[in-house]
Amino acid sequence: MAVAAQPEGRLFIDGEFREALTGKRFDVVNPADESVLGTAADAAAEDVADAVTAARRAADESNWATDRTLRQRCLRQLQEGLRKEAETARALQIAEAGICVSNTATHIDAMTEDMSFFIDLIGTFEWETNFPAYDLMGLRSLRRVRYEPYGVVGAITPWNAPFMTDIWKINHALATGNTVVLKTAPDTPLTGAFIARVAQEHTDLPPGVLNVLSSRDKAVAGEALTGDPRVDMYHFTGSPPVGQRIAERAAAGIRKACLELGGKSANLILDDANLDYALPFSVGMCMSNSGQGCALATRLVVHASRYDEVLGRLEAIVGALPWGDPRDPQNVVGPIINASQLARMEGLVDRARAAGARVLVGGRRGEADKGFWYLPTVVADVDENAELAQTEVFGPVLTVVRYDGDDSEAVRVANNSRYGLSAYIQTADPERALWISERLKAGTVNIGMSFYLSPDTPFGGYGISGVGREHGVDGFREYLQAKTIASPAS
Repeated sequence: MAVAAQPEGRLFIDGEFREALTGKRFDVVNPADESVLGTAADAAAEDVADAVTAARRAADESNWATDRTLRQRCLRQLQEGLRKEAETARALQIAEAGICVSNTATHIDAMTEDMSFFIDLIGTFEWETNFPAYDLMGLRSLRRVRYEPYGVVGAITPWNAPFMTDIWKINHALATGNTVVLKTAPDTPLTGAFIARVAQEHTDLPPGVLNVLSSRDKAVAGEALTGDPRVDMYHFTGSPPVGQRIAERAAAGIRKACLELGGKSANLILDDANLDYALPFSVGMCMSNSGQGCALATRLVVHASRYDEVLGRLEAIVGALPWGDPRDPQNVVGPIINASQLARMEGLVDRARAAGARVLVGGRRGEADKGFWYLPTVVADVDENAELAQTEVFGPVLTVVRYDGDDSEAVRVANNSRYGLSAYIQTADPERALWISERLKAGTVNIGMSFYLSPDTPFGGYGISGVGREHGVDGFREYLQAKTIASPAS
């Protein structure tokens, strides 16, 4: 499983690949060994403007917004093309993002198949609904509600799950009749270029409907994209500070912004939890994707009566967790994306240790000649208000908080966070779990050995975890505007 010698890294604008107008490129580095995987075009503001021009023309002058048959055909072609090139996508995700091969079935195969939900919804969604006559001010009127796309969507994706998040935003935007300008993360631009190549080679997408950009400095292209008044809607996955900046930029012109901004998800271990099941599952849901996931269960909130037993088991489980080369199917934890993220994570753990928290296992860089590695880590005795309990680490670090008291106290501690993306509950009592789930301030809640992610149910957060939803009919409607048309009733 190897990446092509020269993976596509050009900009994709108006149906064609091209270099940035400046001719500049930047290196894309493999986080496992710091080798140069390839290079990508370094878009500047002028390139962004060209992409928006193409998307605007396709939105305004083509029949993409109205021809649902065309949209279904093109997206099914894209899905089939991605199926055929799944191994190429897999190799690219491993090399570019450091995603372990054991996790690529979720990131690539499942996400490709999940495209079917939105593609099928093009044909089953109630695009127009007629309402019976209504009398007001002496006027008897029939009403029709019609759903229409916004127009041009500016989509901005992160580095931790590039294929997953790129394809979500592309599929969502295009299925609803919008055109899209996708700005990829500087660490993982080749994935977006790969999807664009598949679209060009395998589909009948009209020029300008899909545009994909890469840029060394995320702020350069991001500011140009969010500052362009011709973009009607933004959909962003990333950090709260950047999400706030995008919301501020979108406010100029009153344009819509959907934001998915990460989390510090609590995982409640109640006093009756079956630890034989709960702890291996909990470790997996923290360490998956090397802990670089927005909705992972990174904050373990443990009842005092089980605390010591839980710590003893965690030390054994996490201490034995295989880490290393992401190409090895035995490994669960791979590299951290880059040197700055590694240093940030190291600082968070070091400061927690200096403040009195106890590192049970890990808590240091992995020994390797090259690459960015951090050992799977458990930090115990963390105060619920401490930096490590309140900050998204985005790495293989499990934070353990102890609580005393009843289920209301467990809920209080879990909700003691500005984030609210996801939450987890471990208990033997289904009714108890349901009572707690209804009180947790989180957009998704997972009871026992379950996980929320699916194409047919909405995903999004409370608090600083964002606004808006992806997936499900709710996510479909995020990309649509409702128009009411009134006419005289006979």
